[in-house]
Amino acid sequence: MPLVKNIQLNESCQMALWKISEELDELLVCVSLNKEDRIKLDSFGSLSRKKEFIATRILVQELLGKGITIVNNEHGKPLLVNSNYEISISHSKEYVGVMVGLDHDMALDIEYLSDRVYRICNRFLSKDELSFISEADKQLHIYQHWCAKECLIKLYGKKDALLIDELKIFPFKPSQSVFSGEFIRKNYSKKFNFQHQTFDSYLMVWCCQKRT
Repeated sequence: MPLVKNIQLNESCQMALWKISEELDELLVCVSLNKEDRIKLDSFGSLSRKKEFIATRILVQELLGKGITIVNNEHGKPLLVNSNYEISISHSKEYVGVMVGLDHDMALDIEYLSDRVYRICNRFLSKDELSFISEADKQLHIYQHWCAKECLIKLYGKKDALLIDELKIFPFKPSQSVFSGEFIRKNYSKKFNFQHQTFDSYLMVWCCQKRT
C-alpha cells in the first residue's frame, strides 16, 4: 500500500495520506467490507469514486484495526462505528487523507494546486482577506485560505456556512507554520488553529485542537 505519510500529531491523534495507484480489484483484496459498504460501493458510477471509497476504509483499518466502519450523519459528516475515535476525511485527485483522534476538534482538507483558484477566489474570500493575499506566493496563499475554510465547515459539522460572511481567516504569511480562523454565526463563534504541508502539487491543511 503506497502510504505517503503517517503523522502522529499528538498522543491521541494520527493522520495518514495515501496515493492511489492500484486498480480497483487490487484495492478490494486489502479491505474488509460489510454488506452496507458493498451496497454503497456498487452505487457509485465513477471508478475514481469507488477507489476513494475503498482507500479511505483501508486507511481506517490501518490506523484503527478491522471491524470499524464509516457512516455519515444527516449532514454528511463521517462517523466511526465500533470506535470512540472521531474522523475527518479528504481526497483530491489521486490522494486520500484520513485523520483520527480522541477529544480533539479535527478537520483535514487536501487540494490540488491549480490556476483554477484565481477564477473562483472572489466566491470564498472577503475583501479584507483578499487584501492580505501574498503576491509572491499568491496561489499557495489563496489555497491555504480555501482549505482552512473547508476545515471550518467540517469542524462546524454542517454544510450551510456562508463562505465569506461566516468563515474568517485571520491575516498570516504563507510561510507561517500555524495560522488561525473563526466560524462566526449567531449564537455560535469558535476560533481554530491550522497547520499545513505541501507535497507534489498538493496542499494539505488540518486542525487538531484539544477540545475544551
